[in-house]
Amino acid sequence: MKFAARSIFAGGAMALCLATAAAAGTIQVVSAGDEFRAAHPRRAARGAGDDFRSTMDQVFGPGRWRQTSGYRSQAEEDGLRRQGAGTVAPGRISHHSIGGPGSPGAYDAVVDSMSPETAAAKLRGAGGFSRVVAEGAHGAQGPHLHIELTGPPARAAAGAVAD
Repeated sequence: MKFAARSIFAGGAMALCLATAAAAGTIQVVSAGDEFRAAHPRRAARGAGDDFRSTMDQVFGPGRWRQTSGYRSQAEEDGLRRQGAGTVAPGRISHHSIGGPGSPGAYDAVVDSMSPETAAAKLRGAGGFSRVVAEGAHGAQGPHLHIELTGPPARAAAGAVAD
C-alpha cells in the first residue's frame, strides 16, 4: 500500500512538472557555434591569418612585404632566448605563443624598401591590429615589425603575456 501511494504521488508530481514545462513553452535547443557565427559572420568566414595578410596587402601592396615569423611554441621561444634574442623575459608568454600555427596572436613581418619605423607608422594608421612595434635585429631576425592580433596583455596560466 505504501509503495502504491508513493508511486501515485511520484506520478502526480511528474505530471505537474511536465504540465508546468508545457505551460512555460517548449525548450529550444540551440547551437552555441551557430549563434556565434550569426553574431560574428566575418570572423567565422575568415581566420586571423587571412585578416593579417589582407590588411598587409591593402596597406603595402601584394608581394611588397613578407612574413618572417608567426606562431612559436614555448620551446621555440626558449630557444630564441638562449640565442640572445630580445624576446620575452623568462616566465612570460609571447603573443607569438598564443593561438596556434594557423592563427597566432602575433606576426613578425618585413616590408620591402621601407624602414620598420616607417612601416609601423603606416600600419598603425590603417588600424586593425592591437599593437604594431618596429623592432631591431634579434636572434636570427633582422629589423622587422612585430604585429599583435590579440588584445591587451592578460594573465595566462604560465605567466604574464608580453611581446
